[in-house]
Amino acid sequence: MGENHASDVNRREFLAIAAAAHGALILGFWVPERASAQAATPEVNAWIVISPDDTVTIRIAQTELGQGVWTSNAMMVCEELQCDWNKVRPQYASANRDAREKAPAWTLNVMGNGATDPNGGGEPGFGNRDRTGVSGIPDSLYRRMRTNAASSVKDGRYYLQLAGAEARERLLLAAANLWSVPVAELSAKDSIITHVRSGRTTTYGKIADRAAQTPHPNPEKITIKSPEQWTLMGTERKNLDVPDKVAGRIVYGIDVRMPGMKWAAVKACPVYGGNVRSCNFDAIRQMPGVRSAMQFPIPDPALTRGRIFSGGVAVVADHWYQARAAVDRMPIEWETPPKNAAFNTANMRDALLASLDQPGKVRVNEGNVDDAFARGAKIVEATYSTPYLPRARMEPGNATVLVTDNRVDVWMGDQSPQEVRFSASKITGIPEENVYVNQCHLGGGFGRNGNGPQAEQAIMIANAHRGTPIHLLWTREEDFIGTTYRAMGMARLKAALDADGWPIALEVRTAMQEDGFGPESSFDVASRYHAPNYRFSNHTTKFHVPVGTRRGIGQAAHEFYRESFMNELAHAAGKDPYRYRRELIARTSLTYKDDMIKALDIAAEMSGWGKTLPKGTAQCIALEERGAETNRMATISAMVHTVSLSRDGKVKLERVDIAHDTGFSLVNPLSVKKQLEGQIIWFYNDAMHQANTIKDGHIVENNFNAFKLSRIDEEPPEINIRFFRTGHWLLGMGHDRATSIQSAIADAIFQITGKRFRDLPFDGHDLSWG
Repeated sequence: MGENHASDVNRREFLAIAAAAHGALILGFWVPERASAQAATPEVNAWIVISPDDTVTIRIAQTELGQGVWTSNAMMVCEELQCDWNKVRPQYASANRDAREKAPAWTLNVMGNGATDPNGGGEPGFGNRDRTGVSGIPDSLYRRMRTNAASSVKDGRYYLQLAGAEARERLLLAAANLWSVPVAELSAKDSIITHVRSGRTTTYGKIADRAAQTPHPNPEKITIKSPEQWTLMGTERKNLDVPDKVAGRIVYGIDVRMPGMKWAAVKACPVYGGNVRSCNFDAIRQMPGVRSAMQFPIPDPALTRGRIFSGGVAVVADHWYQARAAVDRMPIEWETPPKNAAFNTANMRDALLASLDQPGKVRVNEGNVDDAFARGAKIVEATYSTPYLPRARMEPGNATVLVTDNRVDVWMGDQSPQEVRFSASKITGIPEENVYVNQCHLGGGFGRNGNGPQAEQAIMIANAHRGTPIHLLWTREEDFIGTTYRAMGMARLKAALDADGWPIALEVRTAMQEDGFGPESSFDVASRYHAPNYRFSNHTTKFHVPVGTRRGIGQAAHEFYRESFMNELAHAAGKDPYRYRRELIARTSLTYKDDMIKALDIAAEMSGWGKTLPKGTAQCIALEERGAETNRMATISAMVHTVSLSRDGKVKLERVDIAHDTGFSLVNPLSVKKQLEGQIIWFYNDAMHQANTIKDGHIVENNFNAFKLSRIDEEPPEINIRFFRTGHWLLGMGHDRATSIQSAIADAIFQITGKRFRDLPFDGHDLSWG
């Protein structure tokens, strides 16, 4: 990304720059070089550069947003490379080079026999190999540069291991040629090559230039290590970028500054699908620093995965606060589609509820559900709801773009640089081969940087100001309305119990808007809990709010529905919720039922399940899974949440006990622990506080004064994690963990107060008791 450059601003002046206004915070700056072909030092292959001092640069195709990808991806390469880990330095891979070069043909296909083969590459999601990376793994040089779906390890492990293995073999081959000895007589460890018979040694740094010129004669015969051979992967490693974060050296998109750069502030129509009817630039033309203003259209849905955002107005000025002040003062009249402006939370909820009564799309229909309901000893039915939820990221949307007649440079943090490259080419008419996306760290995203059009807006503005670098920075309010949301949802679950309290029929109806993500999650193919008669259907309606992934797809809502209902069934049957779940899983024919039972058993044992608790305190257990309905990749865990509730209704998550599978092995267990801990806080907020409502077609809560975040005294003082090995590769760790907090708090409230709440979040309900 270029080197840090000195500026004419001293430290005192730098500190004085720090200022905040309505949620936008600017701290310091970073002046980049324009990107060019990577690495003056010869590279061993496209992923690895080794300097004469033995510094090993590993190129990272995914975006670091705190999940540890700079470390885990480097570990996968270095496990095979056998280099000195203390001399490893990550660097973002070039999205421009990815547009110009293809991956070696011998690396394209995964080896082995799929999800249950420890010696293979797992089961990556190749999709249609779309070159923008939207669907699957492209054949371009750096393959899948997208960061989403908890798939950086799942999809990238095999080809990153191959990259490290191929570089190691070329280093050994270069040393063998230099010494005129067979490669079989050489060993490599910690960046040192040793001729075993003579004891002669050399370092990677000394031989790297020769290795760069020594192609491997039969790369297709290179194999990768299986987990029992790993020495680096599977060990706990601290994130490589943390020291630079602590020292303030990490570059985020918001930090970028360039000579001659101008700032852009925007205001988009708050009702999605709306546009500018009129605006009066003359009213702000003479304001300090203002250079220009322009309207921008609704971004082309082909560039935003089919989502409809809004058109708006941009003001370009010398400084961001000048641009912000001017766009706030500019008279703007919006043109909004009447049907969109008519939406509000109440009528959208009514529409979802009504859709549950329609036939819907039946995805599973086993046995004779209706007949079983007719003969059930007891019928239990419940309807649940979840709200729209945003990403609420810390770093507001931003991008710096320079467009000339034959080149585009973009500096930003984005979870899909291949898509940004494609957008830049389409908007400017400049070939992708001349588009340079300079990746920065990202201050939050949780699903392709919110899937919002900040890149497209910045490119449109810069394209209208060719030759001038434009730094677009959204306000916090724009960030809330400029990104996608997790879809609002509802579900109706109904069960018929026999005389002993066991389900003989289960019907699940879930509802969300028709373009919502993950409608099949958690219920598809087969019920996770045994019911001999089972029917599952999806129901949809049309809303205008653009939706996308948000720390997962459908599991967060659907596991709230499923696990809450299991608690209600256990209560109706008069049975222990842990043993009730255990028995119902045991009765299934699911491939991974033993793993699910093991997770429940370990979590129960860790928590001291069944022990006497103080009055006002309850324990709640739940299953969490992705892929348990298949015989393919899966991620399985169980959690016990110990929850207290004061008489005046204050919820406290006292303790969380987690049993989590590792598959054949984790890459970096420390990173996984951090993911679990972070998601506990994430889904606690979903359970207790967070919701977005709609009024007159627009989002109401558009800043943190209205969108509540938990405080530190709400966080659990004790989190215990125990891993257990299973016989498959994991489906991912980056999302849909700790979703059970939602059902756990619901059940704890019921146990303590006798009140059953089924609508999130809970802080809108009366939780007092006694």
